[in-house]
Amino acid sequence: MKSGRIEQYKPYSQFRTLEEFNVSNKKALEIHGHHFTKGERIAFDVLTRFSVKVLGVCNARICKLVQACQDISGGISRSTFERMLRKAKSLGIISSIHTVRETGGYSHSVYIFNRFDTPNNEQLTSREHNKKPQQSKAGEGKKQQETHLVETKTLKDKDLRQEQVKRIDHVDMNELDVSFVPDDIPTPFIKAVKPFFNRAKEICELWNRAQIAYRSARFTKDTTIETLLPTIVHAFKQTVYRYKQKRIQTSFMPYFYGTVSNLLTVEKRKIVAVEKQWGQWLER
Repeated sequence: MKSGRIEQYKPYSQFRTLEEFNVSNKKALEIHGHHFTKGERIAFDVLTRFSVKVLGVCNARICKLVQACQDISGGISRSTFERMLRKAKSLGIISSIHTVRETGGYSHSVYIFNRFDTPNNEQLTSREHNKKPQQSKAGEGKKQQETHLVETKTLKDKDLRQEQVKRIDHVDMNELDVSFVPDDIPTPFIKAVKPFFNRAKEICELWNRAQIAYRSARFTKDTTIETLLPTIVHAFKQTVYRYKQKRIQTSFMPYFYGTVSNLLTVEKRKIVAVEKQWGQWLER
């Protein structure tokens, strides 16, 4: 898509009113707000403020957004703002699309907020029918009867789907057990944490912390997060041990993230050292 005025991005908006936009963002922060640092929350708030002309869509450049942060708590760095964007994308709070210049090549990105609230189910209304439809052709009455049966069946199917959705909505996210954990979370990690965290939401949050630490370490493409699973599991066990010793002053999740981050940094240094030694050996 070509870069241009904000109005051209209206089709990407997922909100009808400012209240819907605010409620959705509040829900997103209730679920994932603990992932953001104080500076990243400032960046998130500024991005939100720049996304109200077209609700949930921002086409401002990062340099302008960072400059706007200077008016709040002394401002933040560009790297902090970019880190917030990476986290928000990984958590599904926002999406982004690239724009292209008239002369070719990528221009700035457009950021799109995703909905985190649950819209009310629309009520179905039956279609009105004439009591005595006029038949202009032979067999038209039979055709209208068949149409009515099809519409009735469709309405019943929709009512059934609505009822199923309502039943799903009534189940609290915290009540889903380990069997609901998504398939993209490695089985060895699930087995390690399951004795202590047997809720799907808790396991997903733990794995999300590990993913953020992995991305922050900036390993090469050859070193995937799956190859570092033993280190991540070890970090979890170390955190459990410290927790049992009552040596964690904050809470379990932040401490686990810090432990994973530190151990992955050590692993990266080892990899770099090995690569450096191989490079020196090949130069001889």
